[in-house]
Amino acid sequence: MNREQALEILKSLIKNENLIKHHLACEATMKALYKKLTPHNMQNPNEEQNWGIVGLLHDADYELSKDTPEKHTIILEEKLKDKIDPKLMYAIKSHNWKFNDVAPKSRLDWSIFCCDELTGLIIAAALISPGKKLAQLTPDFVMKRFNEPSFAKGSDRNQIKFCEKELSIPLNEFINLTLTAMQQIAPQLGL
Repeated sequence: MNREQALEILKSLIKNENLIKHHLACEATMKALYKKLTPHNMQNPNEEQNWGIVGLLHDADYELSKDTPEKHTIILEEKLKDKIDPKLMYAIKSHNWKFNDVAPKSRLDWSIFCCDELTGLIIAAALISPGKKLAQLTPDFVMKRFNEPSFAKGSDRNQIKFCEKELSIPLNEFINLTLTAMQQIAPQLGL
């Protein structure tokens, strides 16, 4: 599966434009994480695209499973069957670990598990910033919002913090990497 095919699948399953933007934010972050976590001499454009595809499709069944979180990613797995590499499907399923017992194992799995929640928090931070633009956000601004439990309550901070233990990326660096990746596609995100 290539990016164009993944995007076509995403748009056939997700109608909410803000959810599409969430997927694009995760795709950009996953590609940035691939580059961060893979030694330069071992980087492969196809593998970078695969990491992006995980970000692009991780919630593609969200509208179909929103009332049954335990079926989230299971419905997607049924729809994708032989269209996606099993390693990528495992990573997608592992980001819903708290509902399906598919625990993250690899750096790919942990990357989508951690960045999924952070991209949402960053979008929420952009929406309360004076100019409502990602370009104006700083990692410090996002960290302050991160430390406010009442802000973006739906973003699981503990899930994000796994970046330190499982990816060996300090939280402030993880926030900076994610914010930078999202700023690079700000026009696509409308922010």
